[in-house]
Amino acid sequence: MRKTLVLAVIGALAAGAMVGGATIAMAQGGPIAERKENRKQAAAAMRAIKGIIDAKGPTVGAVEQAAKLKTLEAAFVKQFPAGSDKGDTKALPAIWTDMAGFQAASKASDMAYDKLAVAAGSGDQAALAAAFADTGKTCGACHDKFRAKAN
Repeated sequence: MRKTLVLAVIGALAAGAMVGGATIAMAQGGPIAERKENRKQAAAAMRAIKGIIDAKGPTVGAVEQAAKLKTLEAAFVKQFPAGSDKGDTKALPAIWTDMAGFQAASKASDMAYDKLAVAAGSGDQAALAAAFADTGKTCGACHDKFRAKAN
C-alpha cells in the first residue's frame, strides 16, 4: 500500500508539472476554449490508460495518467463562469441551473480518478481494467446530464 501511495504521489507531481504549462496556455483563451483543451487532454489521458490495459503489461504508467486526470478535473469544474454558456460549446444549461449537481458529478469523477490511481499502482491488470470501466461510467453520467450529444 505504501508503494502504491508513493507512486501515486510521484505521478500526481509529474502530471501537475505537465498540466501546469498547458494551464498557462489555456488561460490566454476564453473559458470555452479552456474547457475544450482541458477535455482534449483528459481524453488523451484516458486513451493512454486504455493502451496500457490493452497492452496487458505493467500498470504503473497509468498512475501518472490518473493523476493528470485529477489535475485536469480540478481546473475543469472552475471553467464555467456565468455567461460562458454562449458560443461554440456543448455545455448544457443544466450546468448553470444545477451547479451543485455539476460539482457533485465532478467530485464523483475525482474519486474515480483516485480509485484508478490506486488500481494502477497495485500492478493488478484486472483491478486497473475494472477501475477504468467505472471511471468511464462516471464520465458518461456527467456527459448524460451536462453535455449536449454530438450530431
